[in-house]
Amino acid sequence: MKLSYRDRVILIVVAIIAIIAIVAIALIRPTIKSINTDNKTLETTKQTWTETEQKLNQIEPTKKRITEKRDNAAKLAEYFTPETLFSEQDQFLHKALDDNNMHVTNLTMTDPEAAPLDFYYENPHELSYNLNQHADLDGSMAKALSEKLREYLALSARTAQDVATRTSTIECRAKKEDLMNFLADIKKMDTTVLVESVTISDYTFCPAEDADPNWTAEERAENVDHSTMTIVVKFYSVPVPTAADLGE
Repeated sequence: MKLSYRDRVILIVVAIIAIIAIVAIALIRPTIKSINTDNKTLETTKQTWTETEQKLNQIEPTKKRITEKRDNAAKLAEYFTPETLFSEQDQFLHKALDDNNMHVTNLTMTDPEAAPLDFYYENPHELSYNLNQHADLDGSMAKALSEKLREYLALSARTAQDVATRTSTIECRAKKEDLMNFLADIKKMDTTVLVESVTISDYTFCPAEDADPNWTAEERAENVDHSTMTIVVKFYSVPVPTAADLGE
């Protein structure tokens, strides 16, 4: 069957359109694939940027928290005795010893060592509750005891932290009132100095009637109303934190 001129023209046009469509599809398909890949990359980049922006926004609050913790640590360190040499810590006690007429015969101090600094808390022993429980009509005594026990359990569960300690052993001679004044002065010190023990040789502090009649006047002055003793004092120290390098 012969095609007319008009039919051949239409066929040619259709063939050309089909060829153009095939070529267009062949060219567009990689472009569509590339666009899809680029969209995925864009989403990943947006997510990465969001995460990075969140981290950047955390820098200032983090720097503020670091500075606050450092300042709090420095303030807490003020209550501890300085990390000093033996001679400097000896001077730390000297004023209290001299002011209270404590005649020191020997003073030794250990090297620093790490030791736990235990928390101070009350261990409640309400022995009277068993006697009074029948009078606890409104339960107020039981409630108060329960609160004390709850506080004790919470505090006792904390872990003690290690700090640097030095032990000073002081052998001296003093009157009873001078000893009490010395201990009071140590108690007033707003630092972590702890009197661990006081061992007194003569708890009567040699009253005048017990003086040896053969003592000289100098010996009487040294011994009457006096006693030799050993005082053990502990110093607790922590390093003072330095300012953090925050890149400012």
